[in-house]
Amino acid sequence: MSGRGLAMRSGVLATLIALTTAGAAWSPRLDLALGSGAWSGPGGVSSGLLLWYDTAESATMGLSPKLRYWFDKSGTSRHAALSVSAYQPYPTLASGVPALQFNGAAVHLPVNIPLEPATVMIVFRQASEALSHPLLGSSTRFSGISLESGRLRVYSNGSTTGATTARTTTGLTITTVRTAAGAADGIQYNGGTEIPFTITTSESINWIGGMFTAGGPRYFVGAIMEVVIWGRSLSASERLAAHRALGAKWGISVP
Repeated sequence: MSGRGLAMRSGVLATLIALTTAGAAWSPRLDLALGSGAWSGPGGVSSGLLLWYDTAESATMGLSPKLRYWFDKSGTSRHAALSVSAYQPYPTLASGVPALQFNGAAVHLPVNIPLEPATVMIVFRQASEALSHPLLGSSTRFSGISLESGRLRVYSNGSTTGATTARTTTGLTITTVRTAAGAADGIQYNGGTEIPFTITTSESINWIGGMFTAGGPRYFVGAIMEVVIWGRSLSASERLAAHRALGAKWGISVP
């Protein structure tokens, strides 16, 4: 092939790579293998980032009109492919910002993610404090993170191993659960004072907005904007940076 032909092919390939890695320009219709993306973690905290779903960038969601596909911004290619369902999450506005409305279905993660050690930050608005709201959970076991009447509980195969009686704030909320193997664990609401609790578990999660319980699946009802999971216990300074970035992005007041 001539040097001109090679140059033209190289130019086309570079353009396609740019389209697949530029956040706002990404499209699921491009049939290319995707590696790491162009995003840095919230607040620049990228080390240990396992999964990152975000409704603020509509190009990361395949909608027709309900959610069919969700591109993982973490760079680990944990993209969520969803089956067609009448209860599939659908795009909406919550508190004036883009979100996915959940009611009777969960987003299936492509891998199991350990509950410990981990740091989870999820931006959401629950429909009602009177309901049970599994934020993250297992599709086959009674394990995960759930809001029950506005109080956070962490389940490990049916046992409440990391319960806290602290109530969430109302409206749009950043809820953070941080677990550390063999060390202190904690939760935060909107980046406020960390509330300590203790959990020791080998359980994992593979659902967003759902959890399998003794009576069958249970689902979150409300709007979810962003889910970020690190596979380690973030330091106080890292959590502060991430909370401030998320707060500025979603219009949530944080310290």
